[in-house]
Amino acid sequence: MQEKITWKGNMGCWTFKPQTPSVFIVVCICIACQAGLLNGEICPSKDIRNNVTDLMSLENCTIIEGHLKILLMFKTKQEDFRGISFPRLRVVTDYLLLFRVYGLESLTELFPNLTVIRGNNLFFNYALVLFEMLQLKEIGLHSLMNITRGAVRIEKNPDLCYLATLDWSKVLDTVEDNYIVENKNDRECGDVCPGTAQGQTVCLQNTINGHFRGRCWTQNHCQRMCSDNCKQGACTMQGQCCHDQCLGGCSEVGNASSCVACRRLQHGDTCMEACPPGYYVFKGWRCITLNFCQDLHNQCKTAKRLGLDREPGCKEYVIHNGACLPDCPSGYTTMNSTS
Repeated sequence: MQEKITWKGNMGCWTFKPQTPSVFIVVCICIACQAGLLNGEICPSKDIRNNVTDLMSLENCTIIEGHLKILLMFKTKQEDFRGISFPRLRVVTDYLLLFRVYGLESLTELFPNLTVIRGNNLFFNYALVLFEMLQLKEIGLHSLMNITRGAVRIEKNPDLCYLATLDWSKVLDTVEDNYIVENKNDRECGDVCPGTAQGQTVCLQNTINGHFRGRCWTQNHCQRMCSDNCKQGACTMQGQCCHDQCLGGCSEVGNASSCVACRRLQHGDTCMEACPPGYYVFKGWRCITLNFCQDLHNQCKTAKRLGLDREPGCKEYVIHNGACLPDCPSGYTTMNSTS
């Protein structure tokens, strides 16, 4: 026996109820490209290489829904990065990777407000990778408060300092899987946190591996740390705890609409534990409508028919158990309906 369920458009859902375990066959959609946020844009994954001018594709991005890779810039020099900054970027949902970007000495100006790396999808179990950055002297991501999932790999960066001054346990749930090797020897760095030159550091201090010292990203930027009482390590710039749905920080105490990022899901400009009725979880962090799914499905279907489906984002997503997924789960399959 089979039951037919229809929705707007040409795609339908079929539920088969044989004697064997049931198979739920769901609607295919394509989620691609960009959508606007209240104060910026959701951008797709970025793979920026060879040419420094390609960085300008990040100009309006508030959230990168996917990964950000910057790599293989062999002809760039320090002066090529002067004046280049992307202060709107606050969240990367997958991972951030930099590899062999010559002339780049710090990420301080490049990403001054990057606050959260969610790690929904990882690069070999890592959410932050800095590898063979030959001129990098400091990481400088002074707004980074949370790496939700995944570890850190910082390797073969011969000039990189300000590693011993960081407390990764304030950014990650666990530091056991971090791989930080073959960088500049700490004893050769002479790291100086803000205030130290005047006789007293202004940064918070704690003990790691028997060493008590101030925690900072650079000589001008302390490492921000929230009270242990703040859930998800989210607090205002003044150290007041945010709403428990916030991640990374907030502008107003107790307001789930003032969060930098959401601990669970974003619906409009508000953080929520679950999507409201009529909305579906997309890519593990935001809520979208059925119509949004359907419209994008139709766009993807048209692109495929015209042979224009070269964009990697044009995938036949499915609606299943309240979420938009890139593929049907194991044991499920999709079926088209023309009625």
